[in-house]
Amino acid sequence: MGMNEYRYSLVRFVPIQERMEPINVGVILQGLGNTDIRFSPHAAKRGEVNTDVFNRWKKFLRDEIAGAPAPLFQPDRGTPRFLEYLQSLCEGPILLSPPLFLAIDNSRSFRDVLDDLYLRLVAPPESPVHGEANRPTARFRELSEDRDFVRRGMKRHEHVRINNEPLWTAYRQVINGRVIAIDKVEVGNRIGDTVNEIERLPTIATKLNRFLTAGKGERATVYYLLADTLDAPFTNQAQGEFEAMREDLEKAVEQIKRPGVEIVRDVGHATRFAEEIDKQLERLASSSLEE
Repeated sequence: MGMNEYRYSLVRFVPIQERMEPINVGVILQGLGNTDIRFSPHAAKRGEVNTDVFNRWKKFLRDEIAGAPAPLFQPDRGTPRFLEYLQSLCEGPILLSPPLFLAIDNSRSFRDVLDDLYLRLVAPPESPVHGEANRPTARFRELSEDRDFVRRGMKRHEHVRINNEPLWTAYRQVINGRVIAIDKVEVGNRIGDTVNEIERLPTIATKLNRFLTAGKGERATVYYLLADTLDAPFTNQAQGEFEAMREDLEKAVEQIKRPGVEIVRDVGHATRFAEEIDKQLERLASSSLEE
């Protein structure tokens, strides 16, 4: 079995220059003709990190790596010189480590390698990556924050509309070639939120056919439901109530199922879905759906 070669650099934030105690806040990976960056969605929430400064550097590095190429100024993004070029641009509180070499079994994808580096070198031990993100809703949120989906055009809590007629308020929407509406049932720490998300699904189900038949040609409409599994009762929830709640969830999911709908129930599916959204948002163009 062969090996693929990669290079990576750590993005490091130095809160106090005199102390020179950097925090790993991101990682850049280069290999297989790709270069990409992944930031910690938790870094800006740390008290010692200046949020405004960090976000400016975050945008700057993302633009250098994924924005329109500037061949007069940038080396080829697929070469080692590009990582050295990025390193030379960083100053003040942001540093890049010298490029480091990595050889990985060729059965692993570029995204797998980037995720592994992030988990090992950037994610804090208490990060949801190590526990909470074993749920599809948490995994999708994590990747949405890491890749700035909302800043790049994904809509939050806006009405799904057909000819300006509001049908329901979706958790997320992406409009680009296809109209993608996304809802969720999240099993977190708040039983009331989970109950509310389960109970709104039958109402959405009554409006889905109108939404799904509204698209024409390239303006196809697609619906995704991110639904966690109810594995155990909430704190102080009676076993009988838990079983009834789980039955309500599964019945509601069945009501949603139909052609044009994808139900996302595991982390792998959530990851693949987020990667598809990532591609959609790279060429985002705002528009409205018309019949």
